[in-house]
Amino acid sequence: MADDLERPPADLRCRFRPGQRVLRPGDFQQAYRTGRRCGNELFAATIRMNEHGLPRLGLSVAARTIGNAVARNRLKRLVRESFRLSQHRLPNADILIGARPPARTAGAPELRVGLERLWKKILAECAR
Repeated sequence: MADDLERPPADLRCRFRPGQRVLRPGDFQQAYRTGRRCGNELFAATIRMNEHGLPRLGLSVAARTIGNAVARNRLKRLVRESFRLSQHRLPNADILIGARPPARTAGAPELRVGLERLWKKILAECAR
């Protein structure tokens, strides 16, 4: 199942640097206020084009949605890894990801497929 997911070219460096994180509360508020929303059954995304020249990722995973810290951190690691591998094809935007309740019981392969579908949806619909 994971073999059919798009992977970056071998010669492309895929790092997730500190500058690619949305950390400031003002950036989150501005994206939530003016960004476009899209999602699927596992994840919700808010996308706001930025002037940084690269895609940036922000995570908002609620304890009541996912559960304890172990589960939330596991989910956030999966999202960051998927973003790291997909960043070369994403638009220059602040992408805020939130988890929906079905993500709580989904396994890692389902989460990866859901994220891959979300990246494609962001490219097709939300980044116009």
